[in-house]
Amino acid sequence: MKKEERTFSHKMQYYLIRVVTFCISLVPLRCALAFGACLGWFAWRVVHIRSAVVLKNLTLAFPDKTEKEHDRIAVQSYINTGRFMMEFARQKRVNRKYIEKYIEIDDEALQQLRNLDTGCLIISGHYGNWELYAIAFAYLLDDHSLLVGELKNSLVDDYINELRASHVTECFDARGVVRGVFKVMKCGGTVLWLSDQEAGKDGIKVDFFGYPASTPRGAAAFSVKLNVPVVLGVLVRKKGPYQKLILFSPIYPDPKISREDAEKKITQEYTAELEKMIRMHPEMYWWVHRRWKSTGLYRKKKKRETNEE
Repeated sequence: MKKEERTFSHKMQYYLIRVVTFCISLVPLRCALAFGACLGWFAWRVVHIRSAVVLKNLTLAFPDKTEKEHDRIAVQSYINTGRFMMEFARQKRVNRKYIEKYIEIDDEALQQLRNLDTGCLIISGHYGNWELYAIAFAYLLDDHSLLVGELKNSLVDDYINELRASHVTECFDARGVVRGVFKVMKCGGTVLWLSDQEAGKDGIKVDFFGYPASTPRGAAAFSVKLNVPVVLGVLVRKKGPYQKLILFSPIYPDPKISREDAEKKITQEYTAELEKMIRMHPEMYWWVHRRWKSTGLYRKKKKRETNEE
């Protein structure tokens, strides 16, 4: 049960999202994607949403690239986000035929996933269209659940999860993650969640683009505890609505090392795989969050005052 009070502002946000989602669902797919691309371009070029953080992240990740190259990656990232938002709003029109038509799948990698004799934790990052990535698995795997974040506006949160639940077997948030993961793994199913944001003091620090990054330990902790593999995958946009699902090999916990070391090893491995994909297609990544916040890389240097004698 949501504890947060539903204010007038929250209700207005909810109704606005319902109206916008309905309107976008009526627009042809390619028109919606073109509109989303324009919104993304406008958000970067005109509104400059979180531009300082984005450029800082790109400078840290790609120090050898020029400012012009950083700007090009940033605007393409925002354009991709705009398209992603349109696809998310239209997800009630997504079905098995949509997935088969617009998403290219590596059959060998998918079959390897289906042949696992245990449950599996499917990890991704804020890369490409991560929501459509989750929907795709709902049609590719029999028992598939989704771990979701919780929004402050409970009305919007419930509505978005309602959209997600129309595809996946079950959605559960952080409060139900332990019970949910244990239940799904016991049945040999899969759970998908994102694991690439700043995790603060409770996270595991691993290398990400040459800097220590605090990463959520949840996936690795469950992997070691339940002895199930972690598989990282991403959805790469090729052109327009056409996208490609890329899956990496399963990462198994190492029984020969301590629990803490095993968790760090797993987290480092899938983080390195995600970094590999980001380096290949940096415009597919969502650069707006402070990924290295715990390292202090975003702190402004204080000017030292010098007294002349």
